[in-house]
Amino acid sequence: MEYRKGYTIKPKEISNTGEVTFTDGTNDVVANQTVCEAYGYTYNKESATCNAFKYSTRINENTNISTNIIGGAKNTLERGSDNVLVVGENNLAKGQNRNIFISGVDNEIENGLNNTSIIGGKLGVAENQGEIVISGGGFNELLGMAQTSFIQQSNNTTDETQTALLTQYLPITYIEKVANSVIGFEANVIGVNTGVGVGSAGEYGYVQITGAVKFTNGLASTYHQTETAIVTSGHSGLSLSAVMKDITATSFGVAVTGIAETYIQWTASIKLWRNNIQQTI
Repeated sequence: MEYRKGYTIKPKEISNTGEVTFTDGTNDVVANQTVCEAYGYTYNKESATCNAFKYSTRINENTNISTNIIGGAKNTLERGSDNVLVVGENNLAKGQNRNIFISGVDNEIENGLNNTSIIGGKLGVAENQGEIVISGGGFNELLGMAQTSFIQQSNNTTDETQTALLTQYLPITYIEKVANSVIGFEANVIGVNTGVGVGSAGEYGYVQITGAVKFTNGLASTYHQTETAIVTSGHSGLSLSAVMKDITATSFGVAVTGIAETYIQWTASIKLWRNNIQQTI
């Protein structure tokens, strides 16, 4: 980091507890409140220290804080955050998070999410396991008002019963509904015959679902969508179908229909465009 205009010391490093060490270019020095805040950090008057992020008992019961890397000011990791990389300012990991990444400003990853990333922007929120979010600025007002995200779902079918795909193949895990929002979606869904049952291994179908869903304040939903068969292969065309729909009262996702007595392995790569308003729908 370069010296700020008018200052002869600058930040050298940030400790695992968030304390910022300054240097005059040769020696380590202690920064006063004016210098600390000039570089965008927070000054703790009680301990007379300059801090890049908030460190408290919330951060680290059952957490190996040495596995977390934080660059920037006013970032907060709540209890149980492990293997976390944060680059930016005023970002929040709400705890019990593993293997997550946040880049940008004023972003948030919800409690209990793992393997999840916010890869840039401002005022984005991750609410799903394994989700990758690009923040859209939130109209400079609230989290998640405008953003794009990517989610992966998968599951298996052995008959013609409609079956919900699982987010990150985790049991009873789908995509969270968002009150007072319109979410555009594109899901690329591939089903592959494993060779157990009717047909041969490697026969497949590839369908694409495009559309949008509106969620009311009470999470009631209205879907408009189109299913397009992109590719069919073998077994009379391996006619498969998929739809975006409510899975539970608070979640939605891709549901697929396979073939009787045939073991089919499914994956869906889902892209979501989110416009969340403050008014009640």
